[in-house]
Amino acid sequence: MKKEAIEYVQNQLNRGEDRLRPYVFATGNFSHPERHVVIRIKKYVEEFLRGNRDSRWVVVPGLRGVGKTTAMAQVFLSAQRRVAIKSSFIYIAVDDLITRGLTLNDAIDAYEYLLGTPFERIDFPVLMFVDEVQQDPNWAAVLKSLHDRGKGCVFLFCTGSSAVSLQSNPDVARRAKFEKLYPLSFGEYEMLKNNVFPVKGLKDRIKEGLYGSATAEEAYEKLKPLEGIVAAQWGRFDRAGVDEYLLNGTLPFTLNSITPNVYDNINILLDRIIDKDIKELGQFDTPTLAAIKRLLYIMADSGDSMSINKVSQIIGLSVNTVRAILDVLEKAELIIKVPAQGSNTTQARKPSKYLFMSPALRSALLNVSGVQGTYNTRKGKYLEDIAGLHFYREFIAPRVGFLTYDPSQGSADFILQIADRRQIAFEMGLGNKGFGQVKKTMTNFKVDFGVVVCSTDLILSREDNVLKLPLDYFLLM
Repeated sequence: MKKEAIEYVQNQLNRGEDRLRPYVFATGNFSHPERHVVIRIKKYVEEFLRGNRDSRWVVVPGLRGVGKTTAMAQVFLSAQRRVAIKSSFIYIAVDDLITRGLTLNDAIDAYEYLLGTPFERIDFPVLMFVDEVQQDPNWAAVLKSLHDRGKGCVFLFCTGSSAVSLQSNPDVARRAKFEKLYPLSFGEYEMLKNNVFPVKGLKDRIKEGLYGSATAEEAYEKLKPLEGIVAAQWGRFDRAGVDEYLLNGTLPFTLNSITPNVYDNINILLDRIIDKDIKELGQFDTPTLAAIKRLLYIMADSGDSMSINKVSQIIGLSVNTVRAILDVLEKAELIIKVPAQGSNTTQARKPSKYLFMSPALRSALLNVSGVQGTYNTRKGKYLEDIAGLHFYREFIAPRVGFLTYDPSQGSADFILQIADRRQIAFEMGLGNKGFGQVKKTMTNFKVDFGVVVCSTDLILSREDNVLKLPLDYFLLM
């Protein structure tokens, strides 16, 4: 038994709560609001403490900076109030272990020693919270063993920044519940920034009205009665906050930052993703890792699509290596790939469109590279990133839909295919945008109806089978 591990675990048992409280409580003991993922995980904990042992392992993957540690802290402190035995709770930050030359297995062995009872014979609830778990290369085997040994008395909650390694292990996939954490929606942004909560059920009603309709007219009839509720919601929101949200408000850690420092912090975050999360995959050598940031700069300033051949020439890497980098960035959920609509041959021949999972990443990259330009000239791309985040969270990640784009000139931004095979063409616009681009895509492909998201009122064109959806509606989904 390593003495250093015992000292570390003892310290965590004594000071874990103190370490996590700042993530939950702001100045003046104000408690930060809880996101939906926290409420779901708290239900798992509640069921476990009531004796339901079916769901004893929760994994929360997500980008750095999306609030995973805050979510863990909120669950930890909430559960701690339910259990009288202080030693049955422990918070472990794996990066702390690595810094001390320890492993996750060392910490678990020391914890078992201090508990005084083998995990196989524990008869009281033990809850273990493990942050940034992927930094220990053997984390999956270690926690699988603990999960099996602990039988019904050990609850595991772990987070990690590498979506690739967290979800690719079959032993973990069979045992754990995955609760992905994404960048903030606008409703979450308002909740965390201004403590203004979305109207309960409004998001689902808008989604059902838009995505549960077969025609633009049906969608209009379902959404029109919601105008008053939507207006009332925006009466409570800070409308001036939309621009801040698009620029950097999708990442929780930026909400209270001074603007000049936000971009520096986001770029530091990107460097950590490359130097740690992607490096841990072991796929790329040092020169290739160094080129990834250059590729991201190019992507941030690219148009509707990006030529891999051209990028290959600019950064001096082979086409296959560029494709491999893009594949890892996509699997790690840093970017969203939107292929061209059509056959497999068409998709292979036409360049894909790449969006950032958070527009704050694009904004920071453009700022550092010196091509930020005016906000208004970039706003359209930020809106596309927000749309991509929405479609990814609601359809792509849960595998109930697929996103493509029409590669022809002057067409719609996206074609969303929902699991029931319904297809909707989307154009993200500013001001009083027309129907032309959506109508062209509806002509090119078999699309059920079209939607133009812009800042105008809710408007229906029965003749064109197109709906103008105000951005106010879209941002509430």
